[in-house]
Amino acid sequence: MTDRMSLRALLDRLHLGMPAVAAAGSIALLVTAGVVLSGTPTVDGDPSAQGVLQNYAAEPAESWTLDDTVLPGAGGQGAVTVAATAGNDWLISYPVGFKREFMLVDSRSGRPQWDAPVDAGFGSCGITARGQIGCAIRLQIDGPKNGFYLVDRSSGIPTRAADSDDTSTVIGLGPNFVHVNQSGYQVSLRTPSGTTMWSRTFAGAAKVSAAHDALVVATSDGASFVVDPVDGDDLVSCSQCTIDTFSTGIAAARTAPGSESVTFYPATDTGVSGTPSGTAERSRLVRGPSTYPVIAPAGEGSALEAAGRYEIVDPATGEALWQIGDPNLSKSNARPCGAVFSVARKDRSRVFFDLIDGARRGSMPPPALDDPDAGLDVSTCVGASNEMAVFANPNQLTAYSIDAGTQLWSRPISGTAEIVDGRIVLRQGSTLTVLRPN
Repeated sequence: MTDRMSLRALLDRLHLGMPAVAAAGSIALLVTAGVVLSGTPTVDGDPSAQGVLQNYAAEPAESWTLDDTVLPGAGGQGAVTVAATAGNDWLISYPVGFKREFMLVDSRSGRPQWDAPVDAGFGSCGITARGQIGCAIRLQIDGPKNGFYLVDRSSGIPTRAADSDDTSTVIGLGPNFVHVNQSGYQVSLRTPSGTTMWSRTFAGAAKVSAAHDALVVATSDGASFVVDPVDGDDLVSCSQCTIDTFSTGIAAARTAPGSESVTFYPATDTGVSGTPSGTAERSRLVRGPSTYPVIAPAGEGSALEAAGRYEIVDPATGEALWQIGDPNLSKSNARPCGAVFSVARKDRSRVFFDLIDGARRGSMPPPALDDPDAGLDVSTCVGASNEMAVFANPNQLTAYSIDAGTQLWSRPISGTAEIVDGRIVLRQGSTLTVLRPN
């Protein structure tokens, strides 16, 4: 679909010239099959980042909680977070005063694995794909103990590997570590022994993450990059854009008014291809953690559209898996979630579809007026399994049956919910709680 037409033009053509299947229900939603793929698309990447959840069909109990009674030195002064994972080991970051400490815990029990945490000071710790833990320790602005350390995974004892610098963020990327300096402008890839493989400076402060074995950099000036870990060169770069990761590749969504578009890049055996598989002009990415990207019309004329239209795309090919459009379909509040997609009708009722092929699942009536927290319009996707989907707002966590469209359970929260290794993690104040899957 390289140099493909706009989503609006494509859908207009499809509705006029291709057969459509009407979804069952009092209001028909037209689902049109897209390109027939040869075989099933290769699935890769981090399933948790794509909203893939373990089964929480029954109301979950708390599996374990970390707070100042469990974490040495913690005083309830800030957020406890999962910095990195390796198998059943989770590396936990938490504040002690103005500095941060790191503790390895068993994700099955929440039990700390070390006698004492690693005091990284103003630095950071990460884990490589080989399970090696590295920490940039900065206890002072300039002190003899500052440096890069490798931490014994069994004992938690750090061993100095390289001299000090001003690294403030560390993440693992393949067998190596990505370092970001204190200002945020300089990013480098270094071996566990501290050898610099490459280093580069960005125009804005950088936030880094890994996707399909490549490095994703988002900078404070609104630019985004996918960087080749081999040499530090750009595979993808764009200004006023965001980069999102999906099962078979990535999507770069340009957001500048009048220039909205979404470009797709396939994942490869070694990372991400720098050659796009296709571009959807005058389109926007519908936000939500999901296995495949969902796009909708954007830019000039989209505000005049009378109803919603959506297209689900495979980044591996740049082609549509399927499209949906109907006069009774709302233009807002669509919710991609894991491997499913919930669309809203204009009467606020909903229908669930499978992202991979557009198979219709269940439907939901409009939300009750006396239960506003149960409405998906004010909630965001946490994640979904094959049977159920979990959504959250600032007050409540709610699970729904995908096939029946009914509420399975709800739980009050006073913080945020996220997925780590397919499990629901609640961050509420200075506590971190893991909910047990069914």
